[in-house]
Amino acid sequence: MRSKVPCSLKGDELKMNRKDYTEANRKAWNEVNSKHQKAKQERGKFEKFNQEGYSTLDERITEVLHAVGIKGKAVAQVCCNDGEETISLKNLGAKSATGFDLSDEAIKSAKELSQRSGVSCEFVQTDIYEIPEHYHSSFELVYISVGSLMWFPDISTFFKVVSNLLKIDGTVIIYDMHPFSLMLDENNKQHPYEIKYSYFTDEPKVFTDGLDYIGSSEYEASPIYNFDPTFSQILNGLIQNRLTIDHVDEFPHDMSAMFEHLDNKELKIPLSMLIVAKKN
Repeated sequence: MRSKVPCSLKGDELKMNRKDYTEANRKAWNEVNSKHQKAKQERGKFEKFNQEGYSTLDERITEVLHAVGIKGKAVAQVCCNDGEETISLKNLGAKSATGFDLSDEAIKSAKELSQRSGVSCEFVQTDIYEIPEHYHSSFELVYISVGSLMWFPDISTFFKVVSNLLKIDGTVIIYDMHPFSLMLDENNKQHPYEIKYSYFTDEPKVFTDGLDYIGSSEYEASPIYNFDPTFSQILNGLIQNRLTIDHVDEFPHDMSAMFEHLDNKELKIPLSMLIVAKKN
């Protein structure tokens, strides 16, 4: 996901191109990975995945994956981080599971988890925009999970990559934070519904206080850049890349660990979303 305190862009940051942004974010994710792994291991990460068939995916997305038909399919996850969800996809019945992620360190952790759990998956370190062509038309299902879409300065080109990965009639499932929720400040517990960020913006949000949303440790962090897409940008990105939308849903539950304090409140707002689309 993202850190807490945004900074204004100035000087050279305004001149950064897409590769500059992705490289900066790669550095930041590499920095935080050891902190994430330490916190997860203290909570029994390896013991959990040593259980046969273990999945970290919640009931809602598990039902959707089974309804779409994950069993026996070649599945990919973009922005797989340390591989927990990719391995979960394999445990849910995928014939094969491949995870792509920007972070070198997260991919190392994913490979370690695959080896220690005995669940065979392929993990590839790559800028998502630069996934090698030999993976094109290789997958029947592509999964996009929480905190993924905010990292892409060009969301339409991102969905072009997703479309390229899919075989004809392949399915993409997006289960991510709702764009509306990203207007809120997750740390403002006194006035949790107060709008802090603009829904429409032409510039990325820049954060400099780290990415340790798991262990909540403080450290000297490199800047990260978020490009929170609007709901219409997400839908249009799919449509522009031959991905026909089959189903859209919005939910009041938090699946990001950012807005758990809003769960079960009487005033319900969209905190998460589900989109299912198919390649023509």
